[in-house]
Amino acid sequence: MSEAANQTDKLHLLKQKVDAFSKARDWEKFHTPKNLSMALTVEASELMEIFQWLDPQEAFTDLSDKKKTAVEHEVADIFIYLLRFCSVTGIDLIGAAEEKLKHNAEKYPAELVKGQSKKYTEY
Repeated sequence: MSEAANQTDKLHLLKQKVDAFSKARDWEKFHTPKNLSMALTVEASELMEIFQWLDPQEAFTDLSDKKKTAVEHEVADIFIYLLRFCSVTGIDLIGAAEEKLKHNAEKYPAELVKGQSKKYTEY
């Protein structure tokens, strides 16, 4: 089995676990696209809060074990909510990401944007 196929299988199994977790708690009624999209932004905000007052170098070098664990938990929360959102809305996360990456490659040609952070409309 290829590495990509293995990762796809792992993602599918994780999605099933997340769905089963929600079903066992009768949370499906709360997991609407609106609520899940809002939960995603809340968790993303909690991730940002960890880095809020750090200077850029500290964000790379000065994370204590406790902060690194907090970052891992917030990243996991975001990922779990994203999986649940995709499950509820019927979005193929890998397919959507691959399509978006293809779109971005066309939108941001490497030979035009390499080393720059300008918006694409500025090219």
